[in-house]
Amino acid sequence: MERATIVGVYDFVGYSLCRHLLDMGIEVAGIHPAGEKEDDYTEEKRLEIGRNANFSEINLVEWQGEEGVDSLFVTLFEAFLHQDRTAEDLEMILSKLEARHCKKLRTVLLLPAYLAQENVKMEKTESGLDQFLNRAKSSVLVIYLPTIYGPWQPEKCFFQKAMNHTSRERGEIPEIDPWEWTKDCLYIDDAVNCIRKMAESGEQGQYILTSGQPDSWKECARELLGQDFAVPESRFVKSKVKESIKVKKVGKNEQVRRGLGKQREQYSRIQDSRV
Repeated sequence: MERATIVGVYDFVGYSLCRHLLDMGIEVAGIHPAGEKEDDYTEEKRLEIGRNANFSEINLVEWQGEEGVDSLFVTLFEAFLHQDRTAEDLEMILSKLEARHCKKLRTVLLLPAYLAQENVKMEKTESGLDQFLNRAKSSVLVIYLPTIYGPWQPEKCFFQKAMNHTSRERGEIPEIDPWEWTKDCLYIDDAVNCIRKMAESGEQGQYILTSGQPDSWKECARELLGQDFAVPESRFVKSKVKESIKVKKVGKNEQVRRGLGKQREQYSRIQDSRV
């Protein structure tokens, strides 16, 4: 892979994937959908990767040709996980993909694991995605992601909430976002490395990434909360992944304490820079 485009480049997974590709010398064009909510981190991310000569930013509305691009990555992981993208935003992205891009280009779509469940209840935005997948199933690599943790994890995610929480001494723990997948988790660098390798191999179809380690999410939660705290049960404990979706184990797993330490260190650095 020599050139790639990432839609959702300032999302958690999109940004980490972008940095990973740039570190490997791959040229990246990043698209941050116009009108998409910008969190406190967006400008800092923009400044950090904007210094790299191999990075350029494109407006979604103006996004046209893909000549010379090897792979297209579309990350909808964070948008669906936190339900913060409108049906109109998604329709624009999917219409552009269906009109020309995914038919000509190796396309990778990144989604949260809860959408891989059997009999999952679809909202309006999710129904549009499901229809797109049914029409484009032969030309798109779809990767469902469990909880992803590490530097730049959004503040709505449970692990980041736990790092910020000030009430643990009173026996309280933060609430879990209703869509967070607590059956498994992956460190961000391990996830994006696996995503790149799958894209380069030319794989197609639908996959869910796994750590291959039982109770990995609970292990991270206990590392943050302490062994004495009751870790909440997953709302997805009894859910089953669709039979059509294959399971893909990542090549390696970061040690939990080290991975969470990197996340905590990066978050502290950002907070200190704002004082």
